[in-house]
Amino acid sequence: MPLAVVGAGLLLLMSGALHGLAMQERLQVSALERLRREEDLLVSAAHQLLAALNGPHQCLQALPLARWEADGGACASVAEVAALRQAQVMAVPVRLLAWQPRADGLAAELELALAAAPGRGARRARFGLQLVGPPSQAVNLRTRFIGGGLP
Repeated sequence: MPLAVVGAGLLLLMSGALHGLAMQERLQVSALERLRREEDLLVSAAHQLLAALNGPHQCLQALPLARWEADGGACASVAEVAALRQAQVMAVPVRLLAWQPRADGLAAELELALAAAPGRGARRARFGLQLVGPPSQAVNLRTRFIGGGLP
């Protein structure tokens, strides 16, 4: 009888440990899926912004973000600049943090951020772009994701 109790206790302990490991694995998979979704949203937002900069708001492409409102009136109203700075991708708010073209017009840096989730920092991405033209179009996006990583 005591041997049966010890055996049952060991089985109970092992099943609890296995259950704990399975739950931890599930949490890690869920966190990785969330990160990949956020990364996809940031890349989508970058493409959305580049489409606007290659289309109706092309005059903004040569200007750093700080000068968009003052000098971008030829192709974008203040409201349109505000919409580019605070976009929505699949109902998720994405902020444009930086747009800095190089002086030679052949490259630019772009930085975007998702809205911060409770208890986590905002997930951000910085993109390096090579531009070809005319008209200048972005090719070869180099991406670096910043902040908002796994807890």
